[in-house]
Amino acid sequence: MNPFEVIYRLLVSFFGDDLADYLSGYVCPSEESEGGFLGSNHFVMYSIIALVVALVVMLVYYYAINSPKFNTWKSWLLMLLLVGMSNLLVGALNTSGNLAAGEIGECLVNGGNGGIYAYNCWMFGFANFLVSAIFFIIFSFAFKWKSTNCKYSPF
Repeated sequence: MNPFEVIYRLLVSFFGDDLADYLSGYVCPSEESEGGFLGSNHFVMYSIIALVVALVVMLVYYYAINSPKFNTWKSWLLMLLLVGMSNLLVGALNTSGNLAAGEIGECLVNGGNGGIYAYNCWMFGFANFLVSAIFFIIFSFAFKWKSTNCKYSPF
């Protein structure tokens, strides 16, 4: 298990074991294969997207905008919500698109752990929101000190 998957597995109670298995790369048994964790690990892709979005928005806030008018906790919170909502949509819409397209194996959609529904996809989006928000907070505290006007934002 890679480190990014560990982060998402801590939040598996939000989106369910079946969706977590699909995102880990589980492939249902078929006539061609015995099944198992043979597919690509989607958690890595979602983690990299969350990292990049959080890093770019943090850089824009602290170094591109860098305005005394924008040096408030409300402005910082707005940027945090921007990061979170964009990653919520990426996670939810991508997984629900895969569900609608039939890319998720039937054994997981009708799985023994409750199956996968659109609700699970949106809850994965919420988990993705939380992960990206954590990345943004970490980046903010790590890099805000070099900003000329926003180094005291959010606190």
